[in-house]
Amino acid sequence: MKDSLKGKRLLLLGSSVWKDEISRIADEYGITLIVAGNKATPLDDVADEVYRVDSTDHEAMKQFITTHNIDGVLMGGSELIVTHASQYLNELGYPCYCTKEQWDTIHDKSRFKALCQQFGLPVAKPYEPDATDIVFPVVTKPVDGSGGIGISICHNAEEMKEGYAKAKAASRSGRALIEQFEKNNGIKVIYTFSEGKVIFTTMATKNLVKYTDPEAYVFIFCIFESNSIADFRSRYEEQLTRMFAHLGIKEGTLWIEVFKDGDNYCFNEAHYRYMGQISIYPVEYFTGINQLAADITFALTGESRLHGHIPLIAPSVPRKKYYCMYCPHLRDGRIASITGFDEFRKTPENVYSVLTKAVGDEISGKRTVTSTLGSIHLVFDNIEEFRMLARKFYQTVHVTDCNGQEMLMENIDWEDVHI
Repeated sequence: MKDSLKGKRLLLLGSSVWKDEISRIADEYGITLIVAGNKATPLDDVADEVYRVDSTDHEAMKQFITTHNIDGVLMGGSELIVTHASQYLNELGYPCYCTKEQWDTIHDKSRFKALCQQFGLPVAKPYEPDATDIVFPVVTKPVDGSGGIGISICHNAEEMKEGYAKAKAASRSGRALIEQFEKNNGIKVIYTFSEGKVIFTTMATKNLVKYTDPEAYVFIFCIFESNSIADFRSRYEEQLTRMFAHLGIKEGTLWIEVFKDGDNYCFNEAHYRYMGQISIYPVEYFTGINQLAADITFALTGESRLHGHIPLIAPSVPRKKYYCMYCPHLRDGRIASITGFDEFRKTPENVYSVLTKAVGDEISGKRTVTSTLGSIHLVFDNIEEFRMLARKFYQTVHVTDCNGQEMLMENIDWEDVHI
């Protein structure tokens, strides 16, 4: 492995919160890291070479990749960049885990839902804006996007009109959906692909908090592994395998959000990339697959190899039954200080924690995942241990605004949380 990667030049696109992991893999294998983008990002800190180039400019990027002797490209998690880069990498003939057509089909919520219906997977009932049979409440959302941005829950025609306009404005393509509201605590299902082989990887139970004025349900944590795994796979894995084959998916990671209400499932959306809460860690915890190293190897060599890479997770991390990715929410305000975070990260049950906010950042507007402090990864054996770790986090970590007020929102009744 080291011999095949040593001296390779890897181009990094986007802004990655897992930059340190990329750097460690590059150091281990002797890879040169190059960053290209039209503005500074955290990736600049780990790069050997940095260039200011617009990574969405197809012709400029094709010329850059050729003239700078790039061996492979890692696109990161930015949906905008993957949308563009998948096309020019396909045109150049460089290894790319997805084709532009695969990305567009999965990323576009309306196309993905049509595909689900084609293969017998249940989805929420859609409505046209001028439909006369609408049963409220409904949800309006952009066809492209994530993180809860541009989504509204509408209880009448006037709210629906406003929500539909807001969703279109938040969509890069200017298109929106109207769907029947479904209870949206549910599951997130992760699949990994290697040379066309479909590998069920893991599944988490997703938990949200509800905000009002305006009404919104926002992700706060998910717990691996869900006790719905056997039921879900027995019902839907055959259809999903046929759907993946129809799309021609060969490599990479894909996760699907599925609403669950009692015994009923409703497929909502899919993303052909890592989860934003940095799912590469729980995947390795439960399967031993370092998806990041595998993706770097494929990008540089075109070789599909899931195992035999250096680990992401330190051997000192205890082996527990459950794994949680937790995103603590922040009140509106400008961050003046963040204290206790490094101290909390020394907790033995802390697998990985990263800040996505910094001193000086402004939190304002509608609650979405963009108003969270970062991603906290914890392992535990039972619910009481989880509650204890949550209490320790809020006792240790503090985020204050310019008036000295606490910005961290402990907006969960931990006694009401169950696995």
